[in-house]
Amino acid sequence: MKDPAEKSNSANMSNSIKPDNEPTGSEHGDLSAQKTTTENITKNITEKYCLNKQQADQLQKRFGVVIIACAILLGIGWIIDGSYHKRQFFLTYLTGWIWALSITLGSLFWVIIHHVTSAGWSVGLRRLYENVTRMIPVLALASIPILIGIGNIYYWVDDDSLQVGKRLWLSPIFWMIRLGIYFSIWWCYASFMFRSSVKMDHEANFVERTKLLRKLEWYAPSGLLLLALTTTFAAFDTIMSLNHHWFSTIFGVIFWADSIRASMSFMVLLVLILQYFGYLQKIITREHFHDLGKLMFGFTIFWAYVSFSQYFLYWYGNQPEETKFFIDRRYMVNPLDSESILIPSSWYSLSILLPIGYFVVPFLLLLRRSAKRNPRILGFTAFWILCFQFYHLFWEILPEAGKKSVEALPESGAEFNWVILPTIFLFISLFGYRITGCLHHASMICLHDPRLYESLHHEVDEFGDGLKPLPITGYAMATSNSEGGRV
Repeated sequence: MKDPAEKSNSANMSNSIKPDNEPTGSEHGDLSAQKTTTENITKNITEKYCLNKQQADQLQKRFGVVIIACAILLGIGWIIDGSYHKRQFFLTYLTGWIWALSITLGSLFWVIIHHVTSAGWSVGLRRLYENVTRMIPVLALASIPILIGIGNIYYWVDDDSLQVGKRLWLSPIFWMIRLGIYFSIWWCYASFMFRSSVKMDHEANFVERTKLLRKLEWYAPSGLLLLALTTTFAAFDTIMSLNHHWFSTIFGVIFWADSIRASMSFMVLLVLILQYFGYLQKIITREHFHDLGKLMFGFTIFWAYVSFSQYFLYWYGNQPEETKFFIDRRYMVNPLDSESILIPSSWYSLSILLPIGYFVVPFLLLLRRSAKRNPRILGFTAFWILCFQFYHLFWEILPEAGKKSVEALPESGAEFNWVILPTIFLFISLFGYRITGCLHHASMICLHDPRLYESLHHEVDEFGDGLKPLPITGYAMATSNSEGGRV
């Protein structure tokens, strides 16, 4: 039970952000009164729920320096790369680019599914997901090195043995056109949902806010369908076509599972960082972390299920064109005698490590209910998942760097090129630069969403541990989801 002071604090917090239940007289008043109300709303948003200009400028300058430094290092890496057709460099960059793209597309999925289901508990998180989707045009520009090196990355560019239909689909021009279509669709939905959501923050009229919300909910189902199709085909085009003789009908589903879980993990880390610096402490609480943990746990199991299904069916069928993908990640040509029997590759050890690190460890960490409600454990697990998601993409993509043709076997094992580090920090810094700008120009939460009140009072605390302080150092944390204080 909360004492009277806590209840009073809770009531004050609720009333300060609680959305209107019905239009007030001022909303139907003259234009000057409504303009004043809108200006007050904008001022309140700027002061309480956004990074100030000085903070944003400092952070963006730091991220900008890292971006420039990483770009220079990548340029040096491209120049000195001595691998066949510089494939080691291009495939490493492709891995980092797809890693960032998967987080962004997963975030777009959560924004859309929020509106499809009319979810209330996640309203406090939705704006942060919307901010992450603002990376889409940045990643479109970041694909330029891939377009330049398309002949170095994909064997099908110079493969004259392709059948007519496959040759048309895998022609460089049509591949680039498809990539442009994918990004156009993603950006249209991401931009529309972000702008409509921000407009709702500055709209004083309750009726207009409700119309905006219904409009978002009306367009969301079509966005979910198009996102599923475009993401699946993007995974086929960018990853699966690295070995264009191999195919998997479940490959797109595996990429979906990767993206959804990675974006959820990214969100956990983003919220914890903001809370460490004093933001969102009364908005995102232990109950929200619990739900995020449950979703991470569920998609951990789902990833293991679809990945094992793919492996088991190919092992059972034992067809050469299907097992080639896994053979390339187990054996390599004997460097001392290319005519002799194949020898185990270092990729085989990495293949054994993948299900342990990407499934077993997160599964055990998130199995207990208390772990999903502990920000420290949840934050560590989120970081672990993001690292192993990059590892998974590395395992899918980099074995192709040791081959000289699509039919050949790798001539070398796993090579961890130093270019991996600037690639990772480049895309992390791009995320930081873009999100920092969004946190300055728009509120961190959807202030006037009619369902925000439900998110603020989201509580499923049947065991009573929601009143325990969250173990985050640096700033005092909220002890429950409805106490008053700074956002």
